[in-house]
Amino acid sequence: MIEMQKPVICIFDNIFLLTGDQQLKIKFNPQVNNYSHVVSESLTQTIGSKYPFIRRNGNVDYRTFSLSGTISVFMDIR
Repeated sequence: MIEMQKPVICIFDNIFLLTGDQQLKIKFNPQVNNYSHVVSESLTQTIGSKYPFIRRNGNVDYRTFSLSGTISVFMDIR
């Protein structure tokens, strides 16, 4: 752990959705809901079902969430 003499506060004002060559800015009312950590596991029953095996299927470690907000778009008239 590194101790900073002068801490810096970062403020992230906007959220961007990127698709190929397009960029959408979620500027107004951004809300992140239902944040969850995903781990892939499987259960293997043994004979007698007294001590089952629990396995993790690969190195799955990602998060899922739903995002809501208002997308603002400004376009030139051609």
